[in-house]
Amino acid sequence: MGGIGVVTNPHSRRNRRYPEQVQRLAYVLGKGDEATVTRSVEDVDTVARRFRDAEIDILALNGGDGTNHVTLTSFLKHYGEQPLPLIALLRGGTLNTISNGIGIQGKPNSLLVNIVEKYYLQEPFEISERDLLKITTEADSAYGFLFGSGLIANFMREYYGTGKPNAITGAKLLVRGAASAVVGGNLIQELMRPTWVHLTTDEEPWIEGEVAAVTAATIEQIGLGFRPWIRCEAQPGLFHVLVFRGSSLDILRQVVRIRLGRPLPQSVGPDRITRKLVIESDEPIEYTIDGDMYVTGKRITLENGPRLKIIVK
Repeated sequence: MGGIGVVTNPHSRRNRRYPEQVQRLAYVLGKGDEATVTRSVEDVDTVARRFRDAEIDILALNGGDGTNHVTLTSFLKHYGEQPLPLIALLRGGTLNTISNGIGIQGKPNSLLVNIVEKYYLQEPFEISERDLLKITTEADSAYGFLFGSGLIANFMREYYGTGKPNAITGAKLLVRGAASAVVGGNLIQELMRPTWVHLTTDEEPWIEGEVAAVTAATIEQIGLGFRPWIRCEAQPGLFHVLVFRGSSLDILRQVVRIRLGRPLPQSVGPDRITRKLVIESDEPIEYTIDGDMYVTGKRITLENGPRLKIIVK
């Protein structure tokens, strides 16, 4: 048995608040397992090589959405064509949108205890298989489950700017944005700042013009129970692209439909299921991958990435 490898991001908000959690996680592991703390991308690279050479069976990630995205990107670089081990998301961060979308619930210690017990007793896990998105820019490639530019990236920038990133802050910002849309305030103008794009899906031209946001995901949820990408599991190997266009009030009128996971009118939310999306813009593109913020040049390519096996319980 290759054992279990735990990667902890000590910079995540939850791990900063509960530093003793790292020792607790190490305590429940078996003799051949390993718990590591990574303080930089270079540390993650080192651990990825070591875990690959040790042929671990389970990779447990103790951080939030951003930690998962960065760690998986590094591991895929070092694993190459070799499949990744089973993935366990331990929900150790501020944002746990991805694990929520997959149906994982619980705290890091209890989740790991369950995994260790089942692993050594050779009991079956409940598994969810999910494709990753591969996001390629002029500089590099990265992997994640959720991509958003425009409105989504602008919202995340405002959210982090509060200095208190949590669910309550997100809900308050959403209410403020809705109120600003009604009166045409400054906040909604910043959130809804339109960008010109040329979109191509599976090598065919699709949309050209101003849009509020371009989004794509392999999970349904974006947080606070909202479910924009309801067709993300329509077919393995494909991902759901959803574009927001129209006025702030046009989009605001669709909030209930998004919350209930219902399709949007194509005039406001054109969407496609695809293997590849190319975004071209007339200005640098600010975007988010699983909550982490980036700015790149004027072209981004999204493709279907590796399919992961993720432990639900």
